[in-house]
Amino acid sequence: MENKKINLKKISDMTYEVLNSPFYVDGKGGQLGDRGTIAEANIVEVKENIVILDKNLEDGEYTYSINEKRQEDIRQQHTAQHIFSAEAYNNFGLNTVGFRMAEEYTTVDLDQKDISKEVIEKLEELVNKDIKADILVEEEIYTNEEAHKFENLRKAIKEKIKGDVRFIKIGDVDICACAGFHVSRTSEIEIFKIINHENIKGNYTRFYFLAGDRAKNDYNKKHDIIKKLTNTFSCKDDEILEMLDKSLKEKASVTAELKSLGMRYAELMAKDFENTFIDYKDFKILIYNENENLVGILPKFINLDKFLLLIGYNTSYTLMSNIYDCKEIIINIVKNFPNIKGGGGKNKGNIKLDKAYNRNELIEIIKKGIDSNNE
Repeated sequence: MENKKINLKKISDMTYEVLNSPFYVDGKGGQLGDRGTIAEANIVEVKENIVILDKNLEDGEYTYSINEKRQEDIRQQHTAQHIFSAEAYNNFGLNTVGFRMAEEYTTVDLDQKDISKEVIEKLEELVNKDIKADILVEEEIYTNEEAHKFENLRKAIKEKIKGDVRFIKIGDVDICACAGFHVSRTSEIEIFKIINHENIKGNYTRFYFLAGDRAKNDYNKKHDIIKKLTNTFSCKDDEILEMLDKSLKEKASVTAELKSLGMRYAELMAKDFENTFIDYKDFKILIYNENENLVGILPKFINLDKFLLLIGYNTSYTLMSNIYDCKEIIINIVKNFPNIKGGGGKNKGNIKLDKAYNRNELIEIIKKGIDSNNE
């Protein structure tokens, strides 16, 4: 096969002008753009007569290739969108007011909210019926004057189109002006699946769909997930939700029981813990950094009218007291330790450490905050 060549002229770092660019532009008509290679560089973005690469090349002539598998995926998604929009319009009077193809899925916005489950299921059924029917997809070119003579088009021809108009005709299902990629027969799409829908902008419904290999890959991924869940719960496919609900209830019960035990344990240990205070310059300091689960519970049982409590785990700590000024102490800690962040009010504040400190190191940090406060 003859090597295809283009000329590059550098505009800025990894960005090049390409005259008479052969690459489809990202986002044009809602469609994905081309990807491929130019020499040893990969194309990461395509604009009008501009390409952005993943490495720098010198100005000059280079061979290029376009990712044909990606183009085939785009054809499947784009033709599926035409069919979906046509069936929505033809059968339910729903107009397409938005279309965007992303790397993971395609979205279509219809001009009605709260579309019923029955209509959605029927739409999916109609699209797959058209795909199975192996309808010929044709490209037809008309002069601008001829194009504007078409009546009852579901999508009006944009005024900015001044020359000939390219139409995509899908049998009796749809005819629509379009400059994007399309399959030659509907059977090439293989399968269509709506994966989600939601109300947007007050009066519209956004549909998320997959077609072709995307839909098959999604099925395989979800099948693997279901298989793992059936093995985990030792159940059949249709019992997964029941088993999951049972598991969540058991987890909630265990969590509640652990919380109750944690409260009782914290209450019992609080008195002994208060005896571990460090007496420093009229400050009675308590420090706790042992059990992450007790960090949120223990303060409930500490007499903050007597102590300055520093409690936390790993790098996140809270300073609490009803008699000492936590805000001032934290300000001084941050001033003396540039890598430590923090802030808060007089009775409570948060400290974010730059690393995990041991108990003795935490004591020295608090002492430094107190010393600066007393200077």
